[in-house]
Amino acid sequence: MFYLQGDVLTDGQLIRNQVIEIENEMITYIGDTIRNKGVDVITVENGYICPGLVDIHIHGIDGVDFMDKGRDTWETITEHLPRYGVTACLATSRTAPLPDIQDFLDRATAFTKKDHHGTRLIGVHVEGPWISKSYCGAQDTSLIRSLTWQDVKEVLSPYFSLISKLTIAPEEVQDPTILSYLHSQSIILSAGHTNATLEQMEEAIESGISQITHTFNAMSPIHHRTPGTAAAALYFDLLLCEVIADGVHLHPAIIQLLYKIKGAEGIALISDCTGYNHLTEGEYVYRGRELIRRGGEVRLKNGSLAGSAITLVEAVSYVVKHCGIPIEEAIRMATEIPARATGTTMKIGRVQPNYRADFVVLTEDLEVNTTWIGGLQVYNVSGN
Repeated sequence: MFYLQGDVLTDGQLIRNQVIEIENEMITYIGDTIRNKGVDVITVENGYICPGLVDIHIHGIDGVDFMDKGRDTWETITEHLPRYGVTACLATSRTAPLPDIQDFLDRATAFTKKDHHGTRLIGVHVEGPWISKSYCGAQDTSLIRSLTWQDVKEVLSPYFSLISKLTIAPEEVQDPTILSYLHSQSIILSAGHTNATLEQMEEAIESGISQITHTFNAMSPIHHRTPGTAAAALYFDLLLCEVIADGVHLHPAIIQLLYKIKGAEGIALISDCTGYNHLTEGEYVYRGRELIRRGGEVRLKNGSLAGSAITLVEAVSYVVKHCGIPIEEAIRMATEIPARATGTTMKIGRVQPNYRADFVVLTEDLEVNTTWIGGLQVYNVSGN
């Protein structure tokens, strides 16, 4: 048993000078007094104790992608993420040949059976290849396909217990009842890389669509006569909106608009990091693709954004400093809200009794100082 003491950001609140009791990987008490004298107390000064960040859309970090073939790929990513404050994530795939998607799911299955001390894998997020060629973004159009019952049976169904989230273009599904079936299997359905109209989105919501993948990016736009998916994101209260807050994918005023309409409850901050956060300014050939890194963004030679190059903690900092979103709400949009959006039964995303002792300690400038997973310190900026 030990105690953490300091200012706590959780549940949309800043609670000053709290004492958190940790025992057997869990939070057993939070309040303003130390219940057991003689127990170690770690005091956090000039910063905030927050729930560990939860990234529900991340492809990789520090040059490594979950779909890379290296033997220790998954271990490397989950060991690196704590330095960025991420204590839980959904490993996210990209459009690829179906055997590669199956390999990704096989490797995820194998990883879940191993003991490791890094970021928790709470499931996987399958993004593509069942999307629209009209809004492919950086995805390979030659690999994009409609979702069929055969694909459901052969590619997805063996991994239903592993797949938490599926990004899909609802208008490209061969049979609308496929969506209802996947929803019945407790898979979160998210509309992304889609050319759906508002009317098609309304039908998809009735079949189980409940989220929007990287809102406003790679989707049919808002138009005053033919409103598309972007309009549906604003119009339907039910839809949870992923947001890449890097100053590249969205103008800060658009993030402010989304926040005014949806509130913190309707937004999950994501990184959508493709592992290119490690690249400096310049031109590269990476995973067989020509990339250009300039001014905080990574693009293909054709100009398409190739995911993002930020981390989730940078997204939190961005919305606080550039979008006027209160820090209490920004933290919630990167912890409690995305955790809930995965449907996980794991008690994460809040600093409350009976929740897992997963914390990130942020400096007053919103940089990661220390990360704890299950009551163990797994990262310290000083290296101690």
